[in-house]
Amino acid sequence: MPPRRTVLTLGYAAFVQLRLRPYEQYARARLGDGDLSRRAVARALRRTELSWSTVLTDDPATFTWRVLREAIADALAGLAAPDLDDLHRVLPARAADAALLHERLGMPMGAAAELMGLGEPELHVDLMTARRLLAEKRRAPLG
Repeated sequence: MPPRRTVLTLGYAAFVQLRLRPYEQYARARLGDGDLSRRAVARALRRTELSWSTVLTDDPATFTWRVLREAIADALAGLAAPDLDDLHRVLPARAADAALLHERLGMPMGAAAELMGLGEPELHVDLMTARRLLAEKRRAPLG
């Protein structure tokens, strides 16, 4: 039987291999800058790696999604003129994330839900919320 550390390392490597590209796509959509996006994702993944054995007792996807959002918020705070994407300007965070992943980046609902650490029904509710709020905003009078 392989040592526990090797199993943990392999598990973390597999987790990253499956999620790195979607995390980078999300970060790029939020930050608009490739280098800044890669640094934010790397910071989130490093934090996940350092906590991996603890993260495994709960849900790695949920933990990593939370720290990725924190890394992106930190990156935005460091910008002279943070330019939030329009979804995150007008929607609650989780609904904006769901809409960004599914509607803007074209990610299937199951994949988007898994990336965020949600079940598909939860993601569906977030997408419905996003659609309803965006429709209300379009109907609202200007000024």
